[in-house]
Amino acid sequence: MKVYAMVLLAASVALSPGVASAQETELAALRAAGRSPEALLRLGRALRRAGRFDEAYRTLQAVRAPNLRADALWEAARVRFDQGNFRLSQAACRAIPEGLARHVCLARAHIVWNRVALAEREVAIARGLQPNDPQLQLAIAEMARLNTDLARGEAAYQAAASGLPGDASPWVGLGSLQELLQHDTEALAAFRRAAEVDPGDPQANLALGVHLLRRQHNATEALAPLRRATEGRLNWPEALVALGQALLETQAWAEALAAFQNAVRLSRSQPGGQTGLGRALNGLGRWADAEAPFRLAITQVGNDAQAYMGLADVLEHTSRDIDAMETWEAAVDRAPHDLTPRMRAAMLAHRTQQNSLARAHLDRVLAVDGRYGPALVLRAEIAVEDNDRPTARSYYRQALDAHDAPLDRAAIEARLAELDRPGPPPRRR
Repeated sequence: MKVYAMVLLAASVALSPGVASAQETELAALRAAGRSPEALLRLGRALRRAGRFDEAYRTLQAVRAPNLRADALWEAARVRFDQGNFRLSQAACRAIPEGLARHVCLARAHIVWNRVALAEREVAIARGLQPNDPQLQLAIAEMARLNTDLARGEAAYQAAASGLPGDASPWVGLGSLQELLQHDTEALAAFRRAAEVDPGDPQANLALGVHLLRRQHNATEALAPLRRATEGRLNWPEALVALGQALLETQAWAEALAAFQNAVRLSRSQPGGQTGLGRALNGLGRWADAEAPFRLAITQVGNDAQAYMGLADVLEHTSRDIDAMETWEAAVDRAPHDLTPRMRAAMLAHRTQQNSLARAHLDRVLAVDGRYGPALVLRAEIAVEDNDRPTARSYYRQALDAHDAPLDRAAIEARLAELDRPGPPPRRR
């Protein structure tokens, strides 16, 4: 693990100094504004947005002015919601005096723990006090999201958004509900609206960026909102991992490495962090450094196919072909519908002169996608080596008609021309 520790050493300086100093400057200015109740409330809200949850909570608790105390207690409860801690959320809500805000807050606390039935009880009380309150509508919408109830959720989110015009939360919630129901066009529109309503909201930017990356498969467009998310809330492992994944997709290996280094420094077990760190190192050709993160990822999540694929790549590049083949096959077991590990296993089998094994993997690939060009070309190459010219011609011609992966058409046509000449079969490449 010494190499792994060296890989993480640079993480302490990987954050952009300009971003960090800008946020610190803003917070310092708010701290310097004094200890008036108004100043403390502004500081507490800014600290919550920045992810400084403990300091935010203490600051908001220090607001004692009767005219602002209710707002401060509500904001303190929102800090606990963001932390995802039911017990702390419940305690913060119970500090709010009896009335509408307390029951809405307790409903939100139960939602943190996915306890919809208990949330409904609090909502029923709140509805009897003020049925059109926008925070109440947001709580109703969140319960509907947990129940994937589109009709109820959409109406309540729209009502909440109307009553909270500067708050991105209703739009983020609506996007999440649409995403759960596989309505990706509607989800994207809602996430875009969230980022428009509050361009600096880290959660809105994260939701938009993750949706663009994972559901729209648009890593390039995802980069901007993900950068805003990580700049608005420094030291946020979830956002750093998402940014790192977008950077991997755009082959920005060094910047991806910095993002993943910071993510795993902050949370060693952050989902996707160790695998992303290994993939970034692979992209930089640092095979020896990449092995430890992949192995750690596999111990953390045993069915992480990406970690197995990354490790197999490391093993191939460090001349451990037997272990590499076992690892590619383990990746196949964990991602049976992904053609990549089967194709890589076939390529390794062919390279190590195990053509029967290569054919078996290629036949499985072609059973899923009969027009997958790289598989057709390799199947043709194996047929050439078996001196089966008719089969080789057939696969080469199918490859020329392939619909997807970029192929060297001139090379394929040259191989076909070689097959048409009399004499021994073309030499193995």
